Amino acid sequence: MSEEPKEITGATARCKVAAAGGVEVCFANPGTSEMHVVGALAECADIRSVLVLHENVATGAADGYSRVKRDVNRDRNAMAMTLLHLAPGLMNGLSNLHNASRGRSSILNVVGEMSTFHRGNEALLENDIESLARTVSTKYVHTSAAVDAIASDAADAIEAALRHRGVATQIVPHDLTWSRVLDSGRLSDAIARAENVRNRRDGAEDVVVTDAVRAFLREMLARAKPLARGEVLFYIGGDACGEEELRIVGDVAEALGADVVCECFFSCIERGGDMPKVQRAPYFPKDAANAFAKYKVVIFLDVPRPPTAMFGYRDSPTKLFAQNDDDMWFVDPPGNAMMLDVLRALAMEVNIGVQCAPKMSDVAAVVEHVVSEALAKSVEDKEDSLWNYGMTSTKAVSVHDKLCKEFDIKLQSTIVFNHNSINALTNAVATKLGIADESPKTAIAPKDVDASPKSTLEGEYVQVRCDSPTGALNGAKVCRIIAGMQPAGAIVVDESLTSGSTYWKDSESSARFTHMTLTGGSIGFANAAAVGVALAAPERQTIALVGDGSAQYTVQALWTQAREKLNVVTVIMNNSKYQILRVECAIQGVRASGGACDSLTKLDDPSIDWCKLAEGYGVRGVRTTTCEEFADAFARALDADGPTLIDAVLEA
Repeated sequence: MSEEPKEITGATARCKVAAAGGVEVCFANPGTSEMHVVGALAECADIRSVLVLHENVATGAADGYSRVKRDVNRDRNAMAMTLLHLAPGLMNGLSNLHNASRGRSSILNVVGEMSTFHRGNEALLENDIESLARTVSTKYVHTSAAVDAIASDAADAIEAALRHRGVATQIVPHDLTWSRVLDSGRLSDAIARAENVRNRRDGAEDVVVTDAVRAFLREMLARAKPLARGEVLFYIGGDACGEEELRIVGDVAEALGADVVCECFFSCIERGGDMPKVQRAPYFPKDAANAFAKYKVVIFLDVPRPPTAMFGYRDSPTKLFAQNDDDMWFVDPPGNAMMLDVLRALAMEVNIGVQCAPKMSDVAAVVEHVVSEALAKSVEDKEDSLWNYGMTSTKAVSVHDKLCKEFDIKLQSTIVFNHNSINALTNAVATKLGIADESPKTAIAPKDVDASPKSTLEGEYVQVRCDSPTGALNGAKVCRIIAGMQPAGAIVVDESLTSGSTYWKDSESSARFTHMTLTGGSIGFANAAAVGVALAAPERQTIALVGDGSAQYTVQALWTQAREKLNVVTVIMNNSKYQILRVECAIQGVRASGGACDSLTKLDDPSIDWCKLAEGYGVRGVRTTTCEEFADAFARALDADGPTLIDAVLEA
């Protein structure tokens, strides 16, 4: 006899569906109406529950986690879950949900609600949750109406979050979480549907690039190809900023004589090492409009609409591009296709060979094939061969990139090596040639500190810099030191604003890293996002660059960093003021000194003791006033386990 279906709570049903849909972590700041969900999470081994002390930390952490899983780890179906308490909890988390929605992060946003029998009585915490949630939710906002609908609603929310790459909000009344429902066919169907969405087993696999898309690309190129060098611009965002995508964009741009610019506030972009050099769009609208005016054709990659200025200033443009509609082309993946597929089609139309990475299961065979062919071509004349590019020191800085590049050039290989296979290739070549390994070079650091990175991308090492600045700190010097010492594979969450304005340029020659910023412009992002980033990529070093004004918005994230023992280095750019507002005063002709202009833009009365604040949350704090102190503290922080905050006190 088959077992009778068991009764489970609505809370347990929704957690089962969330786990089936691939949710691995829930960032929670729950309250009374979510206690049964907390109990269900406690029984769900597949979902890691992470407590935060403010809802905006929860939503920012979910954003950071989703970006890393999707953009860095290339898991298109990754998402995070948040658990928020009623309407006020949602309100507290809206700022970073705004950033997440602009960054197209997949987030399952679960919000508690008053019991169905209690709603409408103007209870103290009651408000219109659906209306609030719609401002940041991409395609899905829904309040579960019955306990036996919770599982199906959860599957709908998961599908919306993944399919539409955005925030999906499921609102769950309190009484439905404790009510019981049969663990029966309806729940099984919801779980199966969530699994199908997660695993793409429902027939919605990547759409093949259609003839219509190829015709569009050919029409676009017909307009761009006749133009002179520097008259075509690729303006990129979203998925076009991934590693493989960027390499194709770089090759196509080189073939067309085009420039490449990324959004000013981008979700994630791969930078440093041998990645193509990309310019960043200027922040101020007049600067941006002037920079873009020279282009006769602009091609937007994964940017759905023409960018506009962040603010509307007097005598300043709203639209950053003055080109007419015929000269602006928007290349977006159709249906569920990937940007990579479209870019490969574009490369083929430009007559550039498209390369693809092998599956890891094929790496051994690939390595053997390439090494054998390379040896056959070059072993007799090593003086004029690819082995001259560092193979006498097989672990030298950048040797992997040079190897890969040379293989592609000399052998016309159809293989692009990812970092794991590059590392395997290097070791195989060294073995075949009888070359012994050598220790990698590391960043300059105090003699008593081991500065070798504890987490790197395979096959990449720390960039060597011998020109570290000295003396009193300023923003430019801090940026230069960080760019020179950050380990390969670092993920830099950047909310440094005015003080970090030079970091983009300084980090062009850094070892390979991932760069992330606040896509929606709402400050209070970096501290929170760093939590999600460090949980999503614990093998890599997380670095948060934060202005002292921005850092106060989600300072509670430090506690979660300590509680979860996350390897996060937070650098506070401490100029004791809201410098961006003082800049805005100047731009807008507002008197920038005296009276309210001083009192509303300065943070030095009283001064904030960042080290005591950090230590109060369980995080190591170090105060630095000189370049030498900062370089020492930064090296020690990179070498330490757990979080560290460095207060970089900038000279006036």
